[in-house]
Amino acid sequence: MPTITRGLAANPPAIPAGKRKLRLFDDKLTGFVMEVWASGAVTFYVRYRDQRSRQREIRLGKLGDVTVDQARKRAQEIRAEASLGRIDPAAERDRLRSIPTFSEFVENRYLPDAKGRLRSYRDHESFYRLRLKAQWGNKRLDEVRPADVAEFQEKLRRQGLTDASVNRYTAFIRRVFNLALEWEAYEGKNPAQRAQMRREQHRERFLSEPELRAFFRALQLIPNRSAAHALALLAATGARRGEAQGARWEHIDTNRRLWTVPLSKSGRTRHIPLSDAALAILEAQWDAGGKDSEWVFPSKDPAKPIVDLKKPWTRVKALASLDDELRIHDLRHTFASTLVGKGRSLHEVGTLLGHSQVSMTMRYAHLAPQRLIEAANLAVPELA
Repeated sequence: MPTITRGLAANPPAIPAGKRKLRLFDDKLTGFVMEVWASGAVTFYVRYRDQRSRQREIRLGKLGDVTVDQARKRAQEIRAEASLGRIDPAAERDRLRSIPTFSEFVENRYLPDAKGRLRSYRDHESFYRLRLKAQWGNKRLDEVRPADVAEFQEKLRRQGLTDASVNRYTAFIRRVFNLALEWEAYEGKNPAQRAQMRREQHRERFLSEPELRAFFRALQLIPNRSAAHALALLAATGARRGEAQGARWEHIDTNRRLWTVPLSKSGRTRHIPLSDAALAILEAQWDAGGKDSEWVFPSKDPAKPIVDLKKPWTRVKALASLDDELRIHDLRHTFASTLVGKGRSLHEVGTLLGHSQVSMTMRYAHLAPQRLIEAANLAVPELA
């Protein structure tokens, strides 16, 4: 074993025939290694034993980036610190290499887990695929910083997304990193933990009775009967779009007049009462070909549920001369506001909508001022 010197590094011995590289071990400092390649490149390494007496090796640097003296000095430091149990650079290297990229974690762990448990799975998959994969896909989880999250939020706003949409992206990012920390995919902090959430202005747009009549008339003109009946059922029940898209005939009990949603937004099973109008819509859908699928509202392929309701919705709005800003979700608001306006209690409306919290139904309270006035009058006795 030679002594690794500046002269040896500058003029290393020839590499044996048939070999790609030559390794030389220093005769003065145990574990100090010089590696010579056929290309002429020279790299330094150090070997040491960790606290479990396993032999480890770490790269010190390439000649040119470091000198022989610098490499030797660093090798001495590492061996001394490793002997005292203070550092283990190879373990740290392995730890950093084991941290998955954002894409690796989301695709291999987060989305497979969310698919069977979260109703918002499709939204999360879309958030990742449309924007976040390109944004952070190749970054290691520990490389995403709070500043990166703030920059991404601002980018979304510049692209015209509403505060509500930006908040949903932020909540998704926060959940991804919370789970990554919980599952020990990396060590550190959640970069979205303190990300700013904007105050959302809830839209309250309801169809008037004439608009609702025009809406139902327009549905008769839509060629896609599955989509037309799905939109009609949303208006007749106040159900969420995803609940209609995921409805199966086994969930419909016409005798008890109940539609069962196995997994609602609240995470619980809920039962939607079926009015005469809702039953008529379901009967029409059955006769229109719905009976040929397990799905109440199948797509062109009977084996799959309907996915796109936005295009039929846009067509209906045009035919009925409705406000172009109306959303499908506004049918749910319309259902609730109509009931409140006709004297039904907020408790009843909240139950029909499947609200898990009273505060979610309170947005409709102002639509029943007379009932609230009558209730307030009960608080004070009549004055003589």
